[in-house]
Amino acid sequence: MSRLPPVLLLTLICVAPHAWAYEPDVFSTGRLVADRAVRPAAGNNLHCRGGSLPAELGLEEAIERILCHDPQTRLAWANAKAQAAEVGIRQAAYLPRLDGRLDASRDYSATNYQDASDMSGDGTRRRRSASLELSWVLYDFGRRNAALRGAQQLLLAANASQDATLQNTFALAAQAYFDGLAAQRRLTASRQVVDLATQNLEAADAKYKAGAAALADRLQAQTALSQASLTQIRDEGALTNALGVIALRMGLPPDTPLHLYSELDVLPDTGFVKAIDEMLAIARRDHPAMLGAKARLQAADASLEEARASGRPSLALIANMARSRADQSQAFGGNTRDQGRSIGLELRIPLFEGFAHNYLIRDAVARREASEAELADTEQRVSLEVWNNYQALSVETRSLARTRELVEQSRQSLEVVQGRYRSGVGSMVEMLNALTVYASAEDQHIMALSSWQTSRLRLAASLGRLEFWALR
Repeated sequence: MSRLPPVLLLTLICVAPHAWAYEPDVFSTGRLVADRAVRPAAGNNLHCRGGSLPAELGLEEAIERILCHDPQTRLAWANAKAQAAEVGIRQAAYLPRLDGRLDASRDYSATNYQDASDMSGDGTRRRRSASLELSWVLYDFGRRNAALRGAQQLLLAANASQDATLQNTFALAAQAYFDGLAAQRRLTASRQVVDLATQNLEAADAKYKAGAAALADRLQAQTALSQASLTQIRDEGALTNALGVIALRMGLPPDTPLHLYSELDVLPDTGFVKAIDEMLAIARRDHPAMLGAKARLQAADASLEEARASGRPSLALIANMARSRADQSQAFGGNTRDQGRSIGLELRIPLFEGFAHNYLIRDAVARREASEAELADTEQRVSLEVWNNYQALSVETRSLARTRELVEQSRQSLEVVQGRYRSGVGSMVEMLNALTVYASAEDQHIMALSSWQTSRLRLAASLGRLEFWALR
């Protein structure tokens, strides 16, 4: 057994890594995985923020916290890391394979001869052996190379999928924040309407008590105040719901107190918006979905090449070294020592596999056709998204200007009508109509502001360029 420790050492070297808490990245495939965060404007990687929330939650910090706690981004990152490990597996196929083997056995035999008792007896044997086997594929007509290229292309597709997931999560996070801002703005507007309705009721009540107005005016003003109060209650509920959505997406309880301090009517730059033909070309070139579809098509090409190469011969270097020792009684022939070495070349030629190779190629061809169709579908979908978001932003830009004018005009009209009613010229119906128009104009303007903000970010996302710069 004095010659077995080297083999035992080899066994420890080969088996011990499986018990490590962290497997070493020999081929540095981890560097091939894209960062799981959108890069801020400063160019640094996004780091998840910890600790308590600030008193006022800004748009950028809200998006960062949502990105860090979003399950889809973690899933996409894990998938990319798994595909990077697959690249390492394909690279390992170029290295030799070394296997060790240890055997130990114990035998006992008893023989009795009735006619020749002097030949009867028993025997024991204890056998121990160790061996090393080396196998190294030297040439396989490009099968390993095709498998490696396919894994690399699938890694590019996984990175692109991760980027697409991040951009989608980014857009959804921004939309949730803008929904919260819009809910805050609506609540502020509804409170103003309640104040105005209260003033109208006070004026109608004063005129009614002075005998200058009918009871109907007072009742109409009171009804308008009740309706405005109901709207305020609903807007308070909508704000609570919007803030709860933001808190949950940040990994916090839904009742966490939040105060959004960004302004909904601060309009970022739209310099990235270009002619539609130019934006379509940018999206087809840079969109993560397009990059992923192109990478999957190239991976399908590599898979087809690998399938064809699997039916070709392969040449491998084979080496073996073995030692054995048997401690046995004379009944088995006495103690023995064996050792052997061998080295040679092995040529494997696939002759017949039950037509499996034919269908393997047919499967690869069909998958390549599916990848081509996926690429065409992705290009059409991306183009439609760019066109729809471009038109939506154009419409919301024009609507924003008109709703701003509508708010200003309806406010002036309300002030005039209120003055006319106090002076005894106008009617309560006229004043209530003016108040309704003003409240509707405020609501439309808030909706236009929120829609403009989200349409702008969706257009940037459809171009594949949504990052923190889009918030400024």
